[in-house]
Amino acid sequence: MQENGLNRKWLTQGTLALAGLMLMLIAPVQALALTQEERLALLEERYKTQEDAFAWMKNFKPLGDLRLRHEQLIRDGDNGTARVFSRTRHRIRFRLGGEYFFDPNLKVGFRLVTGGDDPISTNQTLDDGFDTKGFNFDRGYADWKYRQMQLRGGKFGVPFMKSEMLWDGDLSVEGATEKFWHKLGNGKIELILGQFAVEELSDTATSASGGREDDPNLMAYQAIVSQKLGEIGEAKVAVGYFDYNALAGNILPFATKGNTLDAAGNYITNYDLFNVMAAFKTDMIFGIPVTLYGEYVKNVADRADKLENMGWHLGTKIGKKVKKFGDWQLKYLYREVERDAVLDAVSDSDFHEAGTNAKGSEMAAEFGIYDGVLASVTYWVTNEITGPKDHLERLQLDLIFTLF
Repeated sequence: MQENGLNRKWLTQGTLALAGLMLMLIAPVQALALTQEERLALLEERYKTQEDAFAWMKNFKPLGDLRLRHEQLIRDGDNGTARVFSRTRHRIRFRLGGEYFFDPNLKVGFRLVTGGDDPISTNQTLDDGFDTKGFNFDRGYADWKYRQMQLRGGKFGVPFMKSEMLWDGDLSVEGATEKFWHKLGNGKIELILGQFAVEELSDTATSASGGREDDPNLMAYQAIVSQKLGEIGEAKVAVGYFDYNALAGNILPFATKGNTLDAAGNYITNYDLFNVMAAFKTDMIFGIPVTLYGEYVKNVADRADKLENMGWHLGTKIGKKVKKFGDWQLKYLYREVERDAVLDAVSDSDFHEAGTNAKGSEMAAEFGIYDGVLASVTYWVTNEITGPKDHLERLQLDLIFTLF
């Protein structure tokens, strides 16, 4: 009996010791498990914080491209201005911007570009002993759509159906625009209005009559009708009126050449431009897209009727817009722009070295050599319409890389 009592005692003590040992082993494991759960929760919280910090990127659309250019200009003959020369230069254009969408109908956008202050050129010539090049604020705007209406304000691209006869491709206007549209079967009607600041004059500026000079501005109106013609193609016609006010007696900082000026170097007339454009696109010719287009403009301002005030062009494009490898497009255009047909400060900067009083041809070919990369060659042959002989040939070889 005594032996049995001792055995029970040892058994009890052994059981208690084993239980204590198990508790000692289990407790750290439980503590470790708790720590891991806490760590996991902390990591999840940190990840969510980082995700929230970059959530805006889901609503941001980047935009950008780089263009490398080789250019040659050849001018011959006696043009009366001692500018007879042949010139070779290399230029770059880099544009970087984006749009942020608050929702699908409300966005703000911006763009930075190379080049100087010239509103119709974002090219940067490679020269001046490897100096650093400038980068400028080119666009900043807000845009809102509601049903069949779109409003935009700030500094932005030309909002109209357009060509470079009136508007250079690099131009960004400043002010506000309103667009309205309505679909009719296979057609569409659009109305685009614009109110733009052209120049802000100081309080001391006076007109030729001695009174307070108005700030030059542009009031713009354009109606567009487009119609799908079944398997034949699509036609589009635009009629516009672009009313530049308070230009007569003033001069814009970046006026080029061609417009008629008075003895003081100011415009002698305003520029109220009546403009008609038409385009027809079809792919019935062996399945290849072909576009035929034309444009007419006349300056109908009061004093312009006594000036050379008309311009027109006709052209064609064969092939589709180049976006990816294997795409190609050919272009031919013939244009005549009389001296006061358009405002030279904002019109095509490549045609006849910018300006008006010019006629001639533009020929171009583009090819997609990678997705988002295109090579192009463009050649102009232009002459003066009136005045001293001014024959100019221009060749541009471009590589364009679309980044986004």
